Amino acid sequence: MKLINYLIIQIIPFLPKIFVRLVASPYIAGITDDEMLTNVKKLNDKGYDVAIDILGEHVATKEEAAEITKRYANLYDRIALQDLDANLSIKLTHIGQDLGYDLVKDNLMILIDAAKKHDNFLRLDMENSPYTSETINLYKKAFENYSNVGIVLQAYMHRSMDDIDTLANEMFNVRICKGIYVENENIAYRGYQKIRDNYIALVQRALIKGSYVGIASHDEYLIDKLYIWIKENKISTSQYEFQILHGVPMEKKLQQLIKEGNKVRVYVPYGDNWYDYSIRRLKENPKMAGYIIKNIFSKIFSR
Repeated sequence: MKLINYLIIQIIPFLPKIFVRLVASPYIAGITDDEMLTNVKKLNDKGYDVAIDILGEHVATKEEAAEITKRYANLYDRIALQDLDANLSIKLTHIGQDLGYDLVKDNLMILIDAAKKHDNFLRLDMENSPYTSETINLYKKAFENYSNVGIVLQAYMHRSMDDIDTLANEMFNVRICKGIYVENENIAYRGYQKIRDNYIALVQRALIKGSYVGIASHDEYLIDKLYIWIKENKISTSQYEFQILHGVPMEKKLQQLIKEGNKVRVYVPYGDNWYDYSIRRLKENPKMAGYIIKNIFSKIFSR
């Protein structure tokens, strides 16, 4: 299986973009801001809240970082103008983290000010392990200026439980996901069920400590297990939300969760970097490769 995934990964960059787009299109909410905001409105009309992410990371110049920062800041204005139920989720490397601490901190504070202006929320996505500690430090710096800011912790990282124990309190807002980057087994769990078990433990620990938790997974096993635990322990619906990636086919379950009084937030990536993003994610996570290829050809031959 590893050999097959490796071979597929070598082939994917040479496929015409239209093939990759066939699979990527349900998961990408448009190319332009206007297209994305139209889709956000449709999701709001179905009862979903939204987290918006402009696709891209690792900008090479301070000018690129400034441009993306300005684009994100303007989105807060447009969200308010259109009265949308949406907030922003950013990757710090997209606003200059690779270019120096002071630069990324300055751009982050621009976004904190923009969020504060509209009493909106900002989430700092977690990238791969070289950025983890600095991302947490930047989160703390942002929190000093504005409490309506959150972070992401990854269930496959050994350190995440310690991070929960250090950070979690009634003011802490965390999205917990499994994690998509390929990490060394010295710092990350590899076993599928081990990651699941740690995911459940992280969510439970954060909720017990009074934190607000974004339960970000399309794994129905995790959703069901945690929802049962939440109800058994009488956790208030004001303390958590379920989060799902745009395009994941779980409409029936998600609508049922909403009917039962739960908040469900759809993570909405968009932008003209959709192709590079898709290829990069495949290379970083070889297990996805076979699934993507299978879907590409099933869609072609089902027409």
